[in-house]
Amino acid sequence: MPPSRPALPPLNALRAFDAVVRLGSVSAAASALDVAPSTVTQHLRNLEDHLGASLFERSANAITPNARALAYAEAVRAGFDQLFAASEAVSADLSQAPIRLSAAPTLAGVWLARLIAQVEAEFPGVAIRCDFSTQPADVDADQVDIALRYGAGPYPGAVVEPLYTDVMAPVCSPQMAAGLAAPEDLLNALRIETAETAPDGRSLWAWWAQQAVGDDLAQALGQPGRWQVQGSGFTQALLLEAPAVAVMERGLIAGALASGALVAPFAVWVPAPCGYALVTSRRRVLRPAAKRLKALIKRHASQALRRPE
Repeated sequence: MPPSRPALPPLNALRAFDAVVRLGSVSAAASALDVAPSTVTQHLRNLEDHLGASLFERSANAITPNARALAYAEAVRAGFDQLFAASEAVSADLSQAPIRLSAAPTLAGVWLARLIAQVEAEFPGVAIRCDFSTQPADVDADQVDIALRYGAGPYPGAVVEPLYTDVMAPVCSPQMAAGLAAPEDLLNALRIETAETAPDGRSLWAWWAQQAVGDDLAQALGQPGRWQVQGSGFTQALLLEAPAVAVMERGLIAGALASGALVAPFAVWVPAPCGYALVTSRRRVLRPAAKRLKALIKRHASQALRRPE
């Protein structure tokens, strides 16, 4: 085990010492540091006590650094210069690092793309990395700035903020809906599955059927469908192009429902099994662009994604 380093002098004492030597007086140092002269004087005493050596010649109206102090001041100033340079390098490196967003595939939609575009407009040149996966994101180990997850976790060591919980139902094109007279007709339809599941592991099809109709249909619809896709935007595109039906959350397809491009053939909306959460690191501070993206996501969730029952 390497030997431990001796204790360094208090940083505030070193700052006061450097200011007094550079500026020539306690009052000037106090003004520069925005503290009382008595505080600077105490810092100097603390530094001398720590070093076990006097650094100043004192008179009734003045304080003058001795030869020892002048030599020490050069080393202290060089140390501060190196510390400032290293800190600026780290800050510059972080400012160029990309914002890393990890989101559940269901949220890969136009609304999120618009928010990211807004961040680019406000922070020109910002780098952004988006990953859409059902796998839990470790915001510390993976260095993810913002994670949007389906379900409340657990996410050890992270800050978890609930975003919203929506209602869901089977949706499809009007042409497809014309051939669906009753929920049992879904058994013969081309059903699109998603990677998200209920907390008990059941598919969203089985969850919806159990809440809306009953156990028998839930068991039948719980069998895997032929198609499985990720991303609400892509699912919407498939529903518009193919004779298929998917269980989707109302807030994510509000525009398509309002325009009539998609319809809910049975109009039976049930609460989704889980809500969405915004997860960030408890230890890392978000940079301004990431903080802005987080604020935009929370505002959009409260204003546009949350739908009345």
